[in-house]
Amino acid sequence: MEARAPQDGDGRVRPARPQEIDRVAALWGLITDHHAGLDPLFRMRRGPVAEGELRELLRAIQRDPDAEIFVFDHGGTPEGLCIVRIDRAPPILEETERAEISDVGVRPSFRRRGAARRLVEAAQSWVRERGVARIEIQVARGNLEGQAFWRAMGYGPLMDVLHKRL
Repeated sequence: MEARAPQDGDGRVRPARPQEIDRVAALWGLITDHHAGLDPLFRMRRGPVAEGELRELLRAIQRDPDAEIFVFDHGGTPEGLCIVRIDRAPPILEETERAEISDVGVRPSFRRRGAARRLVEAAQSWVRERGVARIEIQVARGNLEGQAFWRAMGYGPLMDVLHKRL
């Protein structure tokens, strides 16, 4: 059964709990399935081995002091997620730290109601509290909804990522 869509002020953003790993993995799978519909490049492997690897990856993110998984909690259930991490570069550039929001998504019934915006705002606050001044995101060129969302959040172009299939 699909969850009831949130109303204004409904739900809260918080760090994911270790005991929610299955629910968070399902959300990540939902996000990946959405992107796979845009380009098969984003298609996730299926089966117990891939699912186990996904859960272990999420556990590793939760253990990393330079990463956080935020969830949009509605009635005690995670209905959206945002993964953010801080990356450090060799000290050859003036800027040696940046953050990356690698994944953001909410269940379809929670879209266009502010949950993703609240998740990103929480990630931005988390990054700011750690003294990092810049966040990067990657959004697929064909993801018009994602492009519009990120631009509305104040993000702009930095570089083009080119690829070639061999």
